[in-house]
Amino acid sequence: MKKFKIQTFVICVLSFVILVPSAYAMGEAPRKSSLQRVIPMAVDFALKDLNGNNVKLNSFRGKKVLLTFGATWCPYCVAEVEELNAFFDKHQDKDVKVLSVDIRESLEKVSLFAQKNKIKYTVLLDEGGEVAKKYNVYGIPAVFLIDENGLVKYNGAGKPEGGFEALLK
Repeated sequence: MKKFKIQTFVICVLSFVILVPSAYAMGEAPRKSSLQRVIPMAVDFALKDLNGNNVKLNSFRGKKVLLTFGATWCPYCVAEVEELNAFFDKHQDKDVKVLSVDIRESLEKVSLFAQKNKIKYTVLLDEGGEVAKKYNVYGIPAVFLIDENGLVKYNGAGKPEGGFEALLK
């Protein structure tokens, strides 16, 4: 009987060791509680855009910023491009800036993706993933709405219910 318990224990431990990393690789990492994910003030950063220009988040104080995190290989991120372009078209002359942070991909890959998908908004490169870590991004797409004073007003996974327009109400 004792041998059976030890074998069962070993099987459980091995299952945990094998399945947890697999869940992370498939994007099924355990969800953080909302208390752990709350970022009351937007963390400033400087990243390069696709033209090699430095873009600092704090340079948009006084405007709302729709900040998204994603990657070219993410089907949900790709699906949001059309709606983000429409949101950009509607708000580009107003006090809303659209920034999309691509995580851990090369300039060449992201540039080709942006051209192919006719992206109109600003795409930034977070090749090392440092900014995504600062924003506690555990899955993509991740969406943040930052108000004029730098406060995070929305933090969620993907497009919010009601679309991006709903964030401005």
